[in-house]
Formats: sequence, C-alpha cells, structure tokens
Amino acid sequence: MLQDLIYLDNNATTRMDDAVLEAMLPFLGERYGNPASGHAAGRLANEAVERARQAVAALIGGAAGRIVFTASATEANNLAITGIAGAAARPCHLVTTMIEHKSVLEPARNLARMGHVTLTELRPDSSGQVHPEALQAALRADTRLVSILAASHVIHTLNPLAELAKVCAAHGVLLHCDATQWVGKLPLDVDRLGIGAMSISAHKLYGPKGAAALYLSRAALRSGILPQILGGGQEEGLRSGTLNVPAIVGFGAACELAARRQDGDALQTRALARRLLHGLTGQLDGVTLNGHPQQRLPGGLHLTLAGVDSRGLMAAVPEVAFSEGSACETEREPDYVLQAIGKAEAAHHSVRCQIGRNTSEAQIDAAVQLLVAGVRRMRTFAL
Repeated sequence: MLQDLIYLDNNATTRMDDAVLEAMLPFLGERYGNPASGHAAGRLANEAVERARQAVAALIGGAAGRIVFTASATEANNLAITGIAGAAARPCHLVTTMIEHKSVLEPARNLARMGHVTLTELRPDSSGQVHPEALQAALRADTRLVSILAASHVIHTLNPLAELAKVCAAHGVLLHCDATQWVGKLPLDVDRLGIGAMSISAHKLYGPKGAAALYLSRAALRSGILPQILGGGQEEGLRSGTLNVPAIVGFGAACELAARRQDGDALQTRALARRLLHGLTGQLDGVTLNGHPQQRLPGGLHLTLAGVDSRGLMAAVPEVAFSEGSACETEREPDYVLQAIGKAEAAHHSVRCQIGRNTSEAQIDAAVQLLVAGVRRMRTFAL
C-alpha cells in the first residue's frame, strides 16, 4: 500500500535513504559494542560515533567537539532552553516567538511558571518572519537567551538568521535556533552566523528516527548549561545515557549525503512545489499560499483551501499524504502558528505539503488531480 502513496509530508519525517540504512546495518548486528567500553568492540563503536559527529558538524559549519547527540530535536530544544536559561544564578529574561515548535515554547513557559525566567514571546509579521527591529526592542539587560526558529515547521517561512544573530551579538546574548526544518534543505554555517546553540534532527534529512543533536558554541559552553539527563556522564556530561550507535551512524551518513545533494534537492523540490501550486490554482478558486512568498523552504507549501475542511480532505484523498499542521500536535485546536500571524480563521481549512528528494513530476501531477477532485467533491457536498 505505502509504495503507491504519494508522500508529501516530509516536514513530519523523511524516508530514510537506502545508503543511510546500509551504513547503519553493521551496527545493528556484529558491531554491537557500547561506545563507552574500553575494549575493541567499544572502541569500534566509539570511532563510528566520532565519525558521525564530524559529519554532522561539517554539514552545519561547526566544530565536531561541540556536537551533543540527543534522541530527538525535542530533547535538544529542551536541553537548550532549560539547560541554558535554567543554569542562571538568578532569574533572567528569555525571548522567543509565538510560532516556535512546542518543544521550545513549553519548556520556556514552564521556566516562566516556576519563576526562573520572565518570558517575552515575539509576534511575527503576517508572513511568519521575526524582524531584527522587534528583537532589538525586546532585549533587556538581563536577557540571557533568545530562541528563534530558523524555518517554520508549519508555514515554511525562513527567518533572517544573520540579522537576528547580529542583534544578539551586539548585546552579548546567546541565540538558539531550532533549525530542524532548515538543515539538509539549505546551506547553513553556524559559526559564521554566530549562532550560540542549534538543534537539528536526523529524520528530517533522510536519516533515522532516534538521533538528533544540539550544537553549542564556545560562548554557550562558557555560559553554563544544566544537564537534563543525569547518570553516566556521556556527551561531556551534558546528556547521559548509552548512545544509540546505529542511529547516530545513520545521522552522520545522512549529513554526508545532504552535503552533496542539498543544492540539487533544493532546485528539484522548488520546481515541483511550483508545479503543484500552479496545478491547484489553475483548476481551483480560493487557494491561498501562507507564509513568505519567497523566503521559504524549498519544496514547502502551506495552502488554505476556502470552504474545505482539511481533515476531511485528508480522509477524502487517502492516496496523498499531507498534513494540516505540525505532526507533534495531537489535539485539533486552531493552529497556533496561523493564529499568531492573524489567520486563525484559516486553521481548519489549510494543508501543509513538503516535497522531498524522492518525489517525481508524475506524482505531483497525480496529486494535483486527486486533490482537485477531492476539493470539488467537498465543496459540492457543502452547498
């Protein structure tokens, strides 16, 4: 069944590349050592982990020694927010935005509830971008951390990272970026930009689930970070627990592939996204693109379809995999991202598509016809 599915939900997860699986297989079998063990099997596993660490760091332009492996981007975001802001000797100020992933918003709000921080949540503009002037105005003398996503996980808008980082640097404030959706799709040089901490995940870039990382700059490490998982002292004491060697090896392999393929992937997915958008708007009225029209992830479309319930459309067109928002949202409430940009009324009439490297023109053309037919049926029944 799945081999016939037209998969347009690559924001939620990507299909693991065959080359990634091939790299992982030995570590699911005969190379089973614990990388913390000092014998030959352990050393072999540890060497594989360190090669993967170098590959992850190379993709983002950072130093391998400042990569902390985690089990998910959610964990990486929690470590960044609670670890950096929670390590302050006295209550401090934390700045984030209203459209962050919940794995940033919830730990930030939790720190505020406990009195560890005062929290400012910036409202983006109607395209989902946070402007440097707004960040500048929000900073205070006691601001310890700013957390702003690199690219929206819902509407695909890119933030002006270089400008935001300059504002933070001018005030001596650490900038954390959830770059989960950006890395692997577009180039990014974390050290050149001056980003203090950055979260990324393997399964968003054709790697396995269960491996992610938090990159920490020298400034972030000097500022002090409170570990969130204590025990064996792995990852320089910042994330205890036996490392998931097969997944980490796959993460490294996926990053090596992305370094070679991301430019070509971006050209291909942008072209296919245009084909999908033009196909839908050419046959349907009431189709609106949400997010920034140019500064957006390649291959990403977030569309409002007037008069169509998005969940109903998902049921009506089972041949196409898309979503109505973040894969991490389990309750059907109006999407908080759309609310923040002033489009709450569109929340239950919008769909999110992210085209991937495995998507073909034929699949896009088939998806257009299936979606057009589904929308027309639903609009007819609604009359």
